[in-house]
Amino acid sequence: MKTGLPATMRPVLIVGTTLSIVVGLLFLLFRILQPFLFIFLTAFILSVFLNPLFAYLHQRLRLPKTVSATLTIFVSILVMSIPLSIIATLLIRETGDMLAFIQANAGTRNELVQAVYGYLNQWGISTQNFEFEANKYIVTTLGFVSTSLTAILSQTFGFILNGFLTLLVTFYFLMHKETIIHYVTGINLLSQADTERLTSRATEVMTATIRGNFIVIAIQAVLGGVGFAIFGFSSPVLLGALYGLASLIPVVGITLVWFPAAAYLIVTGNLVSGIGIAAWCIISNLFMDNVISPKIVAGETRLHPLFILFGVLGGVQMFGLFGIVLGPTIVALSFVALEMYRQLLNK
Repeated sequence: MKTGLPATMRPVLIVGTTLSIVVGLLFLLFRILQPFLFIFLTAFILSVFLNPLFAYLHQRLRLPKTVSATLTIFVSILVMSIPLSIIATLLIRETGDMLAFIQANAGTRNELVQAVYGYLNQWGISTQNFEFEANKYIVTTLGFVSTSLTAILSQTFGFILNGFLTLLVTFYFLMHKETIIHYVTGINLLSQADTERLTSRATEVMTATIRGNFIVIAIQAVLGGVGFAIFGFSSPVLLGALYGLASLIPVVGITLVWFPAAAYLIVTGNLVSGIGIAAWCIISNLFMDNVISPKIVAGETRLHPLFILFGVLGGVQMFGLFGIVLGPTIVALSFVALEMYRQLLNK
């Protein structure tokens, strides 16, 4: 004799079966999209940053969504490509000048090697097998660089394709922002007010972090380039660009650029210039880290500089380069979540 399920068990079984199917399908969806998570993450950050321009074109100028999104993508590409092409042209020219200078000053290079050997011998470091080991290291390094360049060139098509897919996903994120937000709001358990608080705070912090980092990089590049030009380097634009990009690396970033430059000047006999460029970079970086950067980044994100520092450090360790943006954003959202919890306790 067949007996039906108890009335109390049937809803539990239905919910359990439904959740199992949903979780299984979501896991399969994640595995399908996993190779493209980098593209979706990049597109999401770009769409958040470009949304004000899209909103201006669509809401203020009354342009259709398709036209507004297309113009937003086009303007962003144009704004990024013009300065990058100018900088790339200068970098290529200065790199060529630097290589020509190195080839034309073989005697100076030998004097530099002898000076380095002299310093090492003064500290009791034997240089008997140093040249052999250095040559072996150089050959190994050149082999690695050659292999890496070959791999990079072979992946050029993939890089272009990923860039195109990123812009395509950004286009659709801009087009369907309201639909996505409405759908996410409908399936989460938070109230609409709390959801809006989280999304608005995330948008605010991400936009401010990206804009602030761009400004900081530009200022650091200018300061570095001016310093390298003042103290006699023949490629200030190249070194300044590297200096600005290195400022993205927390704590030790710019040291990787100015320390070898200062050491080169000191070893070649330009003691005053070496000390000068070191002092210039240290003082300017202290001024940037303690005065300018907090006002630009911390001021717009409304986060304490200490939280931004640890947010960036932890974010870079967990998410790579995207951690520069995602780290402070997660820190800010954590404070919003704690405030939501505090309000819930007070009810």
